[in-house]
Amino acid sequence: MTADAVVLDFENAEVRNSDYESLKPEGWLTGEIINFYWTFLERREFRTEPSLLFLGTYTAYRISNAESASVTDNISMQLSGELDQRQLILIPLNHRSHWSLLVYCRLTRTFYHYDSISKYNRNFAERAAGRFLRVLEPRLKDGFYFKSMQTPQQNNDYDCGIYVLAIAEELARRFINNKHKSRVGRDRRSSAAAPARQKEAPRGSDAYSRQHSGREADAGKMRTMTSSMAASHVQQLQQQHQQRRNHSTPPIARVPVAASLPASPGRAMASDLLMPKFGQPFSGFHSPFAAMYTNTSEFHPPEPLLKGGGSAQFGSHEGKHRATSSRSREERLKLEEQMMEKAGLPRDFWLVTVEDIEYPHCMRRRIRSLVLELQRQMRHGRY
Repeated sequence: MTADAVVLDFENAEVRNSDYESLKPEGWLTGEIINFYWTFLERREFRTEPSLLFLGTYTAYRISNAESASVTDNISMQLSGELDQRQLILIPLNHRSHWSLLVYCRLTRTFYHYDSISKYNRNFAERAAGRFLRVLEPRLKDGFYFKSMQTPQQNNDYDCGIYVLAIAEELARRFINNKHKSRVGRDRRSSAAAPARQKEAPRGSDAYSRQHSGREADAGKMRTMTSSMAASHVQQLQQQHQQRRNHSTPPIARVPVAASLPASPGRAMASDLLMPKFGQPFSGFHSPFAAMYTNTSEFHPPEPLLKGGGSAQFGSHEGKHRATSSRSREERLKLEEQMMEKAGLPRDFWLVTVEDIEYPHCMRRRIRSLVLELQRQMRHGRY
């Protein structure tokens, strides 16, 4: 057995010994571990939700470091079939050996950047957003925004990758929960809506008397409805909604590790979509995180919104093509509020605090256990 043998091959996402070792305390998380966990979230935890896309590290690297617009245009064509239904795209960025998370939401047309070491990757993330914009929205070049978010901060130099996984999972779960609540609310409103009114009969006729006597009786019933009757009615509506659902398990439910799944349709969505086309693994690159981009006017940077902390100051950019905004602080706050309301998202949806995410050492231990459990299942032919 080789020193760096494959420990697990899960839906085309390979975990080798060196990757597994990076999950131990004080280990620097590898791109393959991020790909593996992305694939697990997409194929197990959130398997019923097609609006999420966890972009693999290799694809994210190729786009964020694209030398010219021809590279991003080519990638956009290759990924066009995968991006049509996606509303939330989660992107791992690596710059100068530091991981951070870039999230693009189609509903708000905004890139949100989470960095566990203050602004370490801020300028790189803004430049990369212009490249991702050309891939994700190839027909639209303006009206998009960038926001640097307040992020739980690591107190060491090795937990950045774990923070990316924890924050991404929290945001994905929030997005699905909010979508589910909105769907339930719409169904309740439509179920409670009154049926189409009958054509009014001529006043004084027998039909008119029958119509209005029935309405008075209904009004009397509503006036005498007790709280228990109202609760029973709401419960009945919820049961009717559950029966109308297209899938048997709600998207917010955690799918057990041992759950049986249908055969994967083609390549795994999260495990680096472009890898079969380029024909070489991400880890095989020489200096894989060396930046190879050039500043060019071919990429249109999104307009910056206010930072998560509310400051109107923006960091400087290398090169002459920098993202700027002509809006005042009040105008940008109003713009963001309007976008969030239109998207049906709570105002604090994108705010992630340290209380919202799993402790890094606990998450490391949980993912190590997950790898071993999936390995055991594979040996027993259970997936």
